[in-house]
Amino acid sequence: MSLPDVLIIGPMRTGTTWVYDYLRARGDVCLPRGVKETFFFDRNYEKGIEWYKAHFSNCDEMRQHRIIEVAPSYFHNPEAPGRILETLGNVRLVVVLRDPVQRAWSHYLHLLQYGYTRAPLREAVVEFPEILEASRYATQLQRWRGMFGNGVHVLFYEELDTNAAAYCTRLCNVLQLDFLLPAIVSGKRSNPAVMPISSRLARTGRTIANALRSRRMYFIINVAKSLGMKRIFFGHSGSNLPQLREVDSAWLVKQLEPEVRGLQSEFAEYISAWRSFSI
Repeated sequence: MSLPDVLIIGPMRTGTTWVYDYLRARGDVCLPRGVKETFFFDRNYEKGIEWYKAHFSNCDEMRQHRIIEVAPSYFHNPEAPGRILETLGNVRLVVVLRDPVQRAWSHYLHLLQYGYTRAPLREAVVEFPEILEASRYATQLQRWRGMFGNGVHVLFYEELDTNAAAYCTRLCNVLQLDFLLPAIVSGKRSNPAVMPISSRLARTGRTIANALRSRRMYFIINVAKSLGMKRIFFGHSGSNLPQLREVDSAWLVKQLEPEVRGLQSEFAEYISAWRSFSI
């Protein structure tokens, strides 16, 4: 039974849902059946390799040229690199970076949306250090490259935002796939941040969804989404989002500036588009 030869490892809130939608639209890539993320190498590793393999039982190697999981929660997880290397070997890994302040803020909004926290940003960071850890790009890249070397490939969200065709070209080159430009390229933004009607309702929805996920009962989740239940539990695009205050932005810059400096020599062209920094 086949397993992924490519992982899109994140981090979260860098356009990985758009990448998933693009790969699904191609038709020549096998993705996990019924779900975007299995969370195997971070949350579900104890379920065993057979549980993970079952997600790819639908793959047709004659028709599909790559087996890929889009898994943005792996990037900042300390155990994921070793588990992946042991299970999949030296697979190809794709990292997508974004202005780390904007990414951290979007991560915080994601936690608000799903009812993980109601705390202000700095209090939430104490409770959920991954808000910052997933934006510590230099540190995390060093960790992944220490195990996978040149198998780690870096893309940038800002290029997707300004030139989707160029971004797709770069992505296809990394994945060693033919260049295709389906309609998704000019479509709406994937997975925008929203606010729930009620934090308690969001927590309830998350608990139910996680229980179904652990049993691979994804069809129930997908039917609920098609009936509009996600909007009921987790809000919709018309919701009022809190805005990043200047004082919090400055605090995030102070925390993350050393990480940005650590990438400057390698990625100066792309970092220049990160509006939070003037390095």
